[in-house]
Amino acid sequence: WKLYENARILDIVDPKLRQHGFVEKDVMQAIHVAFLCLQPHAHLRPPMSEIVALLTFKIEMVTTPMRPAFLDRRPRKGDENHPLEALSQGFTSPIYLKASD
Repeated sequence: WKLYENARILDIVDPKLRQHGFVEKDVMQAIHVAFLCLQPHAHLRPPMSEIVALLTFKIEMVTTPMRPAFLDRRPRKGDENHPLEALSQGFTSPIYLKASD
């Protein structure tokens, strides 16, 4: 996200891609769409049909993404050694739901 904020987003492109060349516009579009999919509220995220249209350049990008919500989460006491566990807390998996839920 910091690279995006500092207009250096292409720095995340794999060096092997850089060797063989890539279309900067395509990479920028894909990263921008990825950030739109990480918006903190569901109503701000694009529907799948819009994602496909954006990635195939059938519609123009008009929305500017906000900072992804998970970057603002602070570790709780005792979570320092388990950042992924802290991130996934509060998300219920349908696999673990009982029939009565």
